[in-house]
Amino acid sequence: MTTHHRPTGLAVVEQQLCDVLMHRYNMAHRKAETDLFPAAKAAEIPVVAFTCTRWGTLLTQQPNDSRTPPTAADCYRFALNHPVCLALTSPHDRIQLAENLQVLHAPPLSLEEVRHWQEYGDFVYGEGQHTFETLYP
Repeated sequence: MTTHHRPTGLAVVEQQLCDVLMHRYNMAHRKAETDLFPAAKAAEIPVVAFTCTRWGTLLTQQPNDSRTPPTAADCYRFALNHPVCLALTSPHDRIQLAENLQVLHAPPLSLEEVRHWQEYGDFVYGEGQHTFETLYP
């Protein structure tokens, strides 16, 4: 089963209606951490993360923000630092694929790194009311 809609994913997991759940998860969309991930763990249903780069928008310099944006590898590393068993990647070429696969050999994120990327994700998400968010609920 795949969904962007957390309440649907949660209902499917709680009723054990799937063997694997694929759900949107990235630095800016982290609400699954509070309910969906714990429910999936309790039901022993693996979670696959998709849109880890938020359709590439996490990778671009944000207006009114001086921070360096994450790399795609940072985004996948962030997702895999949470209770997901797989993070889908969509490289444009072999070089990007090799960069993304290096994440599998990277150490877990430190608490400082987690907090840094959470703050970045919060900034990017903002109030969640801009056009991008209404196009991709």
